[in-house]
Amino acid sequence: MQFLTSLVVRTAAVLLLAPLVAACTGPSHDGLTGKAVAVDDTGRGDSPIDEGWIIAVPAAAVDDLWSTTGNKPIGQQDLPYMAVQLNRDQVTRAGGVVAPLDDDGEFVLPAKEGEYLLCHLESADIGGGEVIQGCGFLTLPASGELEISRGEGGFRAGIKE
Repeated sequence: MQFLTSLVVRTAAVLLLAPLVAACTGPSHDGLTGKAVAVDDTGRGDSPIDEGWIIAVPAAAVDDLWSTTGNKPIGQQDLPYMAVQLNRDQVTRAGGVVAPLDDDGEFVLPAKEGEYLLCHLESADIGGGEVIQGCGFLTLPASGELEISRGEGGFRAGIKE
């Protein structure tokens, strides 16, 4: 009988502690992890982009996104420097995803494998709303880590090697 009581107590302890252990290990991340940095060419060093969101819109939906938002299609050479009004709702309605940037410039992008338009989206300084601060096309893998940068050379997105 003592063995059975001991077994029940141990099982109950495991069942009670399991959620606590899971909470301590952090959330599971569905998607690609990444880091966004502002590239500094003055010698002060790069710094995290800690405001806004990284958005990803499937490449096949980009023309529709521009037409529904009233923006004209942007030429490939102008994408890294573009600045146009767009909001997160328009991104998700176009089938895209939005990943908030944390204080360290880190994010988790819940996008599936495929070709996407990636952009940095920020709150607009004037007039409210949100504005894109550069974009680029990238074929996303099933897993990996993204590297996003903005600076004198515009917006850049790549896969960390």
